[in-house]
Amino acid sequence: MAATDIAAHYVERLTRRQWTVLGITMLFWLFDGYETYALLLTIGPSLHQLLPADALSTLPRVAAYLISITLFGWAVGGVLGGVLGDRIGRRRTMIGAVVLYSIFTGTSALSPNWQILALTRFLTGVGIGAEWGVGTSLLQEIWPERLRTKGAGVLQAAFSGGFVVASLLWIVLGGSFGASWRWMYAVGILPALFVALLARDIPESERWVKVNHSLATIGATLRANARNLILAIIVSISITLGFWAISSWVPTYVATLAPDPKSGVYYAGLAGLLYAIGEILGCIGFGLLAETWGRRWTLVFYLGGSIVITPIVFLWVHDATIVVALQLANGFLTGGLYGWFAVHPPEIFPTSIRSTAISLIFNSARFLAMFGPILASSLIAFFGGYGPAATTLASVFVIGIVAVPFLPETKGHPLPA
Repeated sequence: MAATDIAAHYVERLTRRQWTVLGITMLFWLFDGYETYALLLTIGPSLHQLLPADALSTLPRVAAYLISITLFGWAVGGVLGGVLGDRIGRRRTMIGAVVLYSIFTGTSALSPNWQILALTRFLTGVGIGAEWGVGTSLLQEIWPERLRTKGAGVLQAAFSGGFVVASLLWIVLGGSFGASWRWMYAVGILPALFVALLARDIPESERWVKVNHSLATIGATLRANARNLILAIIVSISITLGFWAISSWVPTYVATLAPDPKSGVYYAGLAGLLYAIGEILGCIGFGLLAETWGRRWTLVFYLGGSIVITPIVFLWVHDATIVVALQLANGFLTGGLYGWFAVHPPEIFPTSIRSTAISLIFNSARFLAMFGPILASSLIAFFGGYGPAATTLASVFVIGIVAVPFLPETKGHPLPA
């Protein structure tokens, strides 16, 4: 069958409602990614302005605090949003979460000191965390069985698309025009405007409408699925801790390899852009490979590749241009790991707890991962550089390789009712 025939076959089978869900959730996830990566790209310039001159030596540690506080908010929001998504519905929870994170990203631009910035980033994290699980559940429950995996990979890639937008905007604003980091956060108010325009087009999941929404039912079903939930959280810790303790330092690390501070902004932005493009390809690739290799073996491939690529990027190569180019592969592997969250966990749990379970898996790991940047900053200081610290921390990916074979393989199985 020709490629055009295959494309036509898929398009004609998807309803307008299904395309609408994919488009809206992708848009909101793009802004999730933007508002996450805006912090990583601008954390250096913002703290150079917000910290007193005699406290600049503490910048790496304060940067780690900001990232960790954002992750803590993400974890809190994820747990609350997951339960609300199963209790009051996917649609209402998603709309509220998007409004929350857009408002507080916008107010981050007004921060007079790093402590206020930390508060607004915490509240932004609450909104982002709450939105993820309900968006994933909504797509999985509305899309047809044979396209769910591919749709999930594309949806997860939209988060990385936000990294691309943030990187391009920072290259233009911070690199070309020398504009303040505050403009990056001011742009973050846009999702609230999109909610006002699109809210009526967001459907509710028919699967969710048909199940019991009582807290007693949610609690009992969670207990019945406790083994798989715990195993999936262990895998999530491996992925999440690895990303935030290692890959989140990419822009800052690449800037240190640049010949001067001005070109450092350019290199950091370009590295972030290529990493995000690699991550988009990695998430889409995860959905495609999972259909062939299965969910478990695909994740093992990505985790093993992440262990290999980390010392190459952070330890063995020291040329800024080459390190920037390597971010395509680094993003594909360490960023593409996030495709697992949208593909595998939603297929393990029934509708009555799907939002709660996958939100716990995706976000509870952040209660531990929030210490990753702090641990990384301590190891960077201990080893005297990023390379040995990142390579040491990459061993966390082994945990995921050990745990994932104990989860059920869901390739070819229908979504649990």
